[in-house]
Parts: sequence; C-alpha cells; structure tokens
Amino acid sequence: MQTNQVIPDIERKAMWFLINQPQVLNSETVDEKWFSNNSYRILASYINMWAGQYDNADQIAAAFGDTPFGKQLNVQGIFKSIQSVRIPTDAHGTFQQLRQEFYKAEIKSAAMNVFKDPSSFNMDHLDELRNQANQKDDATDNESYKMADDALRELESPQAHFLKTYPDLDNLLGGGLTANQLMIIGARPSVGKTAFALNLGMNAILQNPNLTVEIFSLEMSSKQNMRRVYSSMSNIPLNFWKNPAVRMSADQKKQAADTIKQIAQLHFWSNDRLISIDDIASVIKQHAQRLGSGNYLPIVDHIGLIATDNPKQDTRQALEEVSRRLKILTQTLKIPLIALSQLNRGVESRESNEPFLSDLRETGAIEQDANIVGFLWRPSDDPDDQNLNLSIKKNRDGSLGKIEFYFQKNVQKIVEVNKHAEAVHE
Repeated sequence: MQTNQVIPDIERKAMWFLINQPQVLNSETVDEKWFSNNSYRILASYINMWAGQYDNADQIAAAFGDTPFGKQLNVQGIFKSIQSVRIPTDAHGTFQQLRQEFYKAEIKSAAMNVFKDPSSFNMDHLDELRNQANQKDDATDNESYKMADDALRELESPQAHFLKTYPDLDNLLGGGLTANQLMIIGARPSVGKTAFALNLGMNAILQNPNLTVEIFSLEMSSKQNMRRVYSSMSNIPLNFWKNPAVRMSADQKKQAADTIKQIAQLHFWSNDRLISIDDIASVIKQHAQRLGSGNYLPIVDHIGLIATDNPKQDTRQALEEVSRRLKILTQTLKIPLIALSQLNRGVESRESNEPFLSDLRETGAIEQDANIVGFLWRPSDDPDDQNLNLSIKKNRDGSLGKIEFYFQKNVQKIVEVNKHAEAVHE
C-alpha cells in the first residue's frame, strides 16, 4: 500500500519541476513513460516537445489548454493538484526517484510474466528492463567528454547517417531517418499507406545507394507490392501490369522491361511469408547485423496484422507486445524502422479528417513506443481528389508539421506537392 502512495506523490513532485521550472530540462532527462498517471504522461510529453518555449506554469497551462489533448483534460484541476504538493528542492533527486519507481514496477510486472509464461520474449524483455534500470542516468566523466567531442565534430562535419526520403519530411525529421527511431505511420483504410510506404522506401534507396529496404507485407502479396513499385517507377498505369502482355503497347513493354531490370539491381525486398513477431524480429536481426545498421531499413505493413505467440492476449495486448518488440529492435540493432498502423473509421465521423494521437492510443502503447508518429489523411472526402497530407504529430528528435502530397493513384506515385508543381512546370 505504501508504494501506491509514494508513486503518485513522486509524480506530482516531478511534474512540479516541469511546470514551474521547465528550464531543468536543459540539464535533466525526464521520459514521459516514467509517469503512471496518463494525464501527467501527456503533459510531460508536451513539455518535453516544447522545452525552452515556456518559462513558467501559467504559460504552459495556457498553451497546453489550447491543444486537442488539453481540451480533453481538466487542465485547471491537474495544475491545481500539482501546485498543492509540498515544494520539492532537489530536481535531480526527484527525477531519479521517479525513474527508479518506474523500473521497479516494470521489472515486477515483467518478472510475473516470466513466472506465468517463461517464453524467450518474456525473459529477454525482463533482461532488457534490468539493463536499462542499472544504467546510470547521467554520463560518467569520460562519457561526458566523448559526447562533447562528438558534438564539436558535428559542428564542423555534416552527419552522414541520415537516410533521406522526401525533402520536406527530412526537414521535419531533422535531416532524415536515423538509428534508434521507430516511426509509426497511421491511416484509416484505403487512404494509401501501403503506396506511401513503397514510395518512401524507393525514394530512400535512390538517395542512399548502399541501403537495403525490406517491406514485411502482411496485407498484400510481394507480387502486388512489386507491381505498384513498377507502376510508380515507370509511370505505366497499375492496371496495365495485371495482364501486361495484352494491355501494354510495344513501347510500354520496353519501358516496363527497363524498369524491372533497374529495380532488380536495387536492394528493395518484399517479404510476404512471415506473420509472427518472432519470425519478423529474427529476420530483421539477421539482415541488420549482416548489412550494417546504417544500410538497412525495415518497413512493416501493417502492425495490426502481426501475430504473437500468446493466444490469450486480446488485440490491445498483442499490439503492445508487437510495438515493444519493434522498439527494442531499433535500440539493440541501431536501425530506423517504419511500421504502418490502421486506424478505425471513427476519424471519418469528425468534421475534420485529420487524425489525432488519441486515435492511435486506442490501439495500445504504440504511440508511447514510437519516436515519430505521422498520420496520412485526405483533406477531401471526394474519392477522386488526389491530395494527400502527412501530419507529424509526435517527433522526439525534430519538428511537428504537415506535408502536402499529390497521389497519382493510377500509377501509385506519391510526390510532395512542391516537387509535383516543379515537375508540371518543367
């Protein structure tokens, strides 16, 4: 019972520092997942995202209250509860205790899971938590010097480990995709998330010659995926690829053959044989270790169709296990990973078609595990409208924003609006 009293109290103290002295984030790291209270977790995520923009609690309360999440919460009640805590004096000690309580609870839960089901995943997860809990939160002197040296080098030499995709998207991501990043792209059915993933993967390969992109396709066959890639690269309509010997002209057949040969020389793989998270994780691990962390980009389409080895799990629990496994892969293998997620059609009932992070939270802890969350959506309900938006709603290492695309459905090509306009002008 004592633990149940201590954890909320330490969370209130930690949050007191975040709202009253947000500048502590200049020297301290506070992960929103350390908070068990969901409202505090959302607020901590917001403060982390906009660190340096606010000086005091009044500014944060006003700004947070205007966000979609703030409007759903009792902001005044939350801030009143935080301000009523006995004023703490040691920010570093408070955050350390918050972190310790988080890992204590996580390790206890993971140990119970091992007791109930001593599977390799459960034991690996317990070991991973223990390793994380034992890591020093602050760097040793040598590590501090190394980080300072690395930072000074980066001032002079551009980093070469960014994977380029779309220019506007790369700008929001701070340069492109990089190691340790789990990017979730959510969309309701039939918006174009598979086409977007294929286009993004091909863009990445064309700009990063040593890169291998592997799409784990649980919704479409590899043949269907490659037809889409061929159509996009050749500008020959997709329906022509279903019976090319009959539908294509002689010139189109020559162009199609050239496209197939070109793509065959690239490292673009489509894998439709795996359905379980154990099998997918095993292949990703093998390929990442063989190719090198900076030369491999796995894409999962989509996360909701991946099976786990626990038949007793409900859909939400299965999604949480899958997203956690994918996140661990990015950290242990030092790779970026893109996972698509299907949203329910509840988005359509709102006045705006733009999804919110809350739409993703309904599916489990996916949003919490992700470094980057983007939503694909159509601004118009007209099925013939070819405008497509990508809204980056969470980005731990970059900026938030909206990117406009043009979706040429007949050839499955997705280009940024600015680039499309330039191409038309030319």
